[in-house]
Amino acid sequence: MALFVDILDILLQVLAWGLLAGASWVLLRSGMPRGETEKLDKGFGYAFFTIGLYAFVTGLWATFAWPLPSSYNIVLSDPYALFGIAYLALGLALIYGADLRGVMYMIAFLSLSVFIYAADIYSHHMTAEPAAAAAMYIFIALAALLSPLLTYRSTSRWFAYIEIALLVIGALLSAYIGASATFEHTADWVKWVPFYG
Repeated sequence: MALFVDILDILLQVLAWGLLAGASWVLLRSGMPRGETEKLDKGFGYAFFTIGLYAFVTGLWATFAWPLPSSYNIVLSDPYALFGIAYLALGLALIYGADLRGVMYMIAFLSLSVFIYAADIYSHHMTAEPAAAAAMYIFIALAALLSPLLTYRSTSRWFAYIEIALLVIGALLSAYIGASATFEHTADWVKWVPFYG
């Protein structure tokens, strides 16, 4: 049974804006000399930390509270908490100027679960748009899986553009699904009134 609150629409929209922030960071950073990214990294670090904190708290809450119908909680809440963990770690690493390789490898390993969730969504025809939801997960997981390559000096700038494209496509799919959910959920609740009103 679903709880009274269904926050899936805002979760997907925050995911989209977080992915666009990630794409912006990769784009700006790829055009700067390696030694001159400290201020940029610190600024984006605070942004990633803030987005990650929101995603981790809401994802963890949803993992325990199960606000969505049935097994949607497994494939939608659990990976959101993983997104929160990834962005919290990335944010802290950027704020404190840590070597990003460890964080990026952790993010790459976390992406393996996202691939599994994508296959699960598609195979069980979950969500109103299973192909779009599975594609969103796959693009995000590919970006995460390949992210360690961003930490090596020998990586071509073209790879940064591939990473940006994966993040932007994932963000567009997330924004589309999230916006669709907003309009659908609003229509579902438009005549609702509280018991005291």
